[in-house]
Amino acid sequence: MPSLSDAKHLKKDPDRVLHGKWALPGAAGLGFLEGSFVIAPMEPLFIPLMASRGRGAWVIALALLVGNVLGGLLMYGLGALLAEPVIEPFIRWMGAMESYRETVETLKEDGFATLFMIGITPFPYQVGTAAAGAVHYALLPFIAAILLARGIRYFALAGLVMVIGERAQDWIQKHEGKIMAGGILLFLGLLVWMLLR
Repeated sequence: MPSLSDAKHLKKDPDRVLHGKWALPGAAGLGFLEGSFVIAPMEPLFIPLMASRGRGAWVIALALLVGNVLGGLLMYGLGALLAEPVIEPFIRWMGAMESYRETVETLKEDGFATLFMIGITPFPYQVGTAAAGAVHYALLPFIAAILLARGIRYFALAGLVMVIGERAQDWIQKHEGKIMAGGILLFLGLLVWMLLR
């Protein structure tokens, strides 16, 4: 387990911690937290981790993806087993009850596309994954949708970091509208493909 001395070393010698034996499990842990309970954007943590690996940023992206899918599965399970007593009060506390109810209805109509969009956009991922569990959306398509969406998110970020380094965060903030438009176009392309196949 990471110790207090690891935290002290992060300040004095960040490379030792960022490349140490706990770097990948730590990244998976961050992915898990983002996929389950933390609703704030975590890119300010992801980008330095990725940048510390240079051309190996994709390894951090993979660890984040594994952790995030596990966090999503936790929320799915809680939604399936404890929607009323646990998930709904949590979502109400987050102030997202209306979004949750809308998501439940949308998942019943077109679950894969809905989960894909939830995984790509800033929509609260936890709300979507818990709602998927609450409606008992099929597990394999659930996993496929979140793997695809979150994989695109993390590996695109890793690619960006590999190309431009820590400046990626500034670039993302500057071009947020274009990135969102690109995500919507990607979604629409996927939707058209699904309808035409």
